[in-house]
Amino acid sequence: MSLLFQRYDEADLLRRFDETGLLQVLRAKGFADFRVALAQSDPVVPHILLRGSKAGSEFELVDACLRRLSVRADCFGASGEEGAAALDLLLVHWVREEDPTSSFSNERPALPLQNHPGLGVLRRAFRVALGIAQDLGLDGIANRPKFFHDAAIFHHSRLFLFLDGQEQGRFEALVRDLETLTLRDASLAVAGWCVRDQAGPLHWQPGLQVFPLTPRLAQHFHSDAYAAAVDAGRAVSHFVIDQAALAEVRAQLHLDLTEGSRG
Repeated sequence: MSLLFQRYDEADLLRRFDETGLLQVLRAKGFADFRVALAQSDPVVPHILLRGSKAGSEFELVDACLRRLSVRADCFGASGEEGAAALDLLLVHWVREEDPTSSFSNERPALPLQNHPGLGVLRRAFRVALGIAQDLGLDGIANRPKFFHDAAIFHHSRLFLFLDGQEQGRFEALVRDLETLTLRDASLAVAGWCVRDQAGPLHWQPGLQVFPLTPRLAQHFHSDAYAAAVDAGRAVSHFVIDQAALAEVRAQLHLDLTEGSRG
């Protein structure tokens, strides 16, 4: 029998999806006969796959990869106590929730790497991860956002902050300077190297965004040192958008989507 963290089987995980109300949302969209599979192709980062049926066909609705991650205290500017214990985090390595029976529209265009529109269940899926992290007594839940829009969604939840204060301030400056763009265009601009700062094109290489669960980690985010680092990172960071480059990226994406739909 496959177990997640040597503890949770597929029935346990399906029950947790149900308890958060996630399955109720999917039922309202016409899905039924839900089941969870644990794909062990990578033993370090197993996939949790939630599948459901609609109109006689089965679809993959949620794909999530969770693993534990240890972060040394000196990597996040802990209180300075010598020999401070490392953080024990639940890393949300990957999460995708999409509706394969729905299509994109002009009002709801695709974000980078989206094959189908979202299901609107990300917060409920997060509650499943939260319950697991609490069961395991972990310090927090972490995410290393693959795209700007991932980081922005976690940022706007008001739950996640970058572990490094200067990186948090720099990200807040990036959000500030891209506020004239839609989330989709902002993400395209960053992914397509259409955003520049004093050093040149911005290369998206994010650290960890973390939601704290223990007093020790919460104190890190509420410390004067962290606040000062955020202020410093925000103050020195300024970004501009290369509008011509962004227009080219938009045009290429439109071409790729058009050719893909024909295929």
